[in-house]
Amino acid sequence: MANGFDFGISVIIVLLILIDVYLVVRINKHKRTEALLWQQSEELKSAQSELAAQEEELRQGFHELYLNEEKIRQHEELSRLVAEGANDALWVWDMVTDALVVSERGRELLGLPEHVVNTKEKWKQLIHPEDLPHMLDKLEEHLSGCNSFYGAEYRIASPEGGYRWVLSRGKVMFDSQGQPVRMAGSYTDITERKYKEEKIKHMAYYDALTGLANRELLTETVNQALAAARQDGSQGAVLFIDIDNFKQINDTYGHSWGDKLLVNISGKLTALVYEAGMVARWGGDEIIIFLPKINKTEEFAAYADKIMRLLEKPILVNEHVFYITASVGVALYPMHGDNIDELLRNADTAMYLAKNSGKRTYMMFNKTMHEAVVEKTLMEARLRRTLEQQELRLLYQPQINANSGRVEGFEALLRWESPDYGLVAPPKFISLAEETGLIVEMGNWVLEQACRFSRQLYAGSSGWLYTAVNISVVQLMQEDFVEKVISVLAETGVPPQYLELEITESVLMERFEENIRKLEALRELGVRIALDDFGSGYSSLTYLKKLPIAALKMDKAFVDDIAVGGVDAAITGSIIELAHQMGLQVVAEGVENGDQLRYLREKKCDIIQGYIISRPLPPEAFIVWLQQHGGLLGGRQEEGHSWATYYEG
Repeated sequence: MANGFDFGISVIIVLLILIDVYLVVRINKHKRTEALLWQQSEELKSAQSELAAQEEELRQGFHELYLNEEKIRQHEELSRLVAEGANDALWVWDMVTDALVVSERGRELLGLPEHVVNTKEKWKQLIHPEDLPHMLDKLEEHLSGCNSFYGAEYRIASPEGGYRWVLSRGKVMFDSQGQPVRMAGSYTDITERKYKEEKIKHMAYYDALTGLANRELLTETVNQALAAARQDGSQGAVLFIDIDNFKQINDTYGHSWGDKLLVNISGKLTALVYEAGMVARWGGDEIIIFLPKINKTEEFAAYADKIMRLLEKPILVNEHVFYITASVGVALYPMHGDNIDELLRNADTAMYLAKNSGKRTYMMFNKTMHEAVVEKTLMEARLRRTLEQQELRLLYQPQINANSGRVEGFEALLRWESPDYGLVAPPKFISLAEETGLIVEMGNWVLEQACRFSRQLYAGSSGWLYTAVNISVVQLMQEDFVEKVISVLAETGVPPQYLELEITESVLMERFEENIRKLEALRELGVRIALDDFGSGYSSLTYLKKLPIAALKMDKAFVDDIAVGGVDAAITGSIIELAHQMGLQVVAEGVENGDQLRYLREKKCDIIQGYIISRPLPPEAFIVWLQQHGGLLGGRQEEGHSWATYYEG
């Protein structure tokens, strides 16, 4: 029993020991497992941390990738918008494959059906042949490093036909070996700009009316030719053309007719010398022909003859046929000058002498003409001293009533008593005085002196006589002309109705409306206005009714025609009748013989002036003459007759 108990206890103890051992083993195993699990847990935590870090890194990477893709998308969208919205055409040239990629705008601009163009075979065919060398030169300058950017303007074939102007710009990219691999740039359509530039250039270099070269272009062309002539010894000619009586055509028919006539003439001259030279409008009706290669005088003479014959052909304007002539002056280079100013001056001088010799001809400049120019220059210098040196003189020629023979007035005639030239008549210096502007001061002096003389005669009990004074166009165009006349009348005390201002048709035609306004203002004050040299211009009858005049002074040519008789004399009578119908007095100047006087009295001419009455006299001599011929004048013999006998009885 005890042994069994002990055995049981032993078994229990063994079991307990086994359980303890088991437990120890289990505990140790658990501890090892726990340690392993802890270790694994730590490793897992570490892995999780790494995974979390990698996840964050991936997330950030994805975000960056997203942002990059968005930027690429936005960039592509922006590029597309720029390409579509820009007026320029964009292009990229792959220089390795020689393929050119052009934007849609570029294809539209250039009319290209394909997206890629083979530059060698296609592109050069599109460029205007005249512009291709320029484009290639600009490209080579950029590729060789001479220019940082490529830029060239040229014409390129348009899909509508013809050509359009483009501005091509770009920049090249090089590889590591310095070889060009790619080039990108743009095309800009500059056709409209080029059109405007050409228009501006045309306005700057060509006459708006005739389309001829203007002064600027002529000057540049002649200067270039002269520079070349100094190198190769070539010769040429400058022809200065002035249309005879062109101003009278303008005055008679109007400026629009004159313009059309000038355009017609310009076209004919251009066609004549198209291959040989240039035609330019210098101003008004002055035309210059420049012939840069005239090696023989015979060649020049042939052209000059052609020009004269061409201008003499009838010209149709507004269904009206005009027959015109021209005066032409010629200067050759380098013989007559080595610069344009000298050549034109000498050609102008020759033209002026051609016109004075009877018009309808041409003259070549020579040394004698040069001497005349020098003399003219010297005369101008001396003319400027006339007032200061008191060299001007006034002569007075009486005017008598053709019906009664009584003295009605006198005309003040200007003379220049020069210590160098002697007594100079107006035709030799008046035009020069007008060119220099000296005529204004001279004219004012004449007006003052003539009015003072009139006042002197009145004070000497001769009564008031009409004082006739010639007025220059330059005087009349002065803004204060009316005020000057009023001032002289006030200072001298001459009643306005005894002052007569004589003007010519050419004076009126300069600023017609403005001049008429001034004359009307003087007429309202009582000043008489007389139209001098009536009948010498085309505009006489056309403008006669518009003029504020009281008298006509017939041109001396009509008085001379009285001796011829027939139709010529009848014209003089018709002029007198016409003037009377319009309520105008008629003054006949240049009356020299009894036949003329008799005819004028028969036709009831109002006033007579001329050598048959008296030559122009100095003031003192005129006073003596007036004292001797106060009533019915007499004493002068002409062809055995006393002209006073026509008034006796």
